[in-house]
Amino acid sequence: MGAHRPSMRHSSRRQRGQALVEYALVMVLLVLILFGTIDFARLFFTWSSLANAAREGARFGTVHPKWWTAAHNMPNIESRTRALLYTLGTDTPQVEIHCFHAHGQTSGDGWNFCTRGNQIHVIVRANFHSWTPIIPAVPLVSTATMVIE
Repeated sequence: MGAHRPSMRHSSRRQRGQALVEYALVMVLLVLILFGTIDFARLFFTWSSLANAAREGARFGTVHPKWWTAAHNMPNIESRTRALLYTLGTDTPQVEIHCFHAHGQTSGDGWNFCTRGNQIHVIVRANFHSWTPIIPAVPLVSTATMVIE
């Protein structure tokens, strides 16, 4: 008597079960790649938005260096920066504005200190949260510095 061979019916079920397991493993990998690609695009878009907002805030500050705080419903440097922030999947971005003297001193209040020849420095920070569960939060920082002319 020879070795016992499984029936065709039993072998077919085993192959279908194996195919299902392989399909599930491949699908998990493909979904991770798909979401990773989407998250990378979102991350790049958010980083680009932060860079553009910081640059525009610094440019606005060189044109209007005295407008540090909102007065009489006029836009200020921070509100101009925030108006251009398009962030996907981040916490509320933090905006910092500094004015540097040509010799490296920094201002306390911005008034009377930010004059021609000094520098406006805008920093925008945010934490990016991805949709892919294996990617941790990514801290994003963008800075822009321009000289007041």
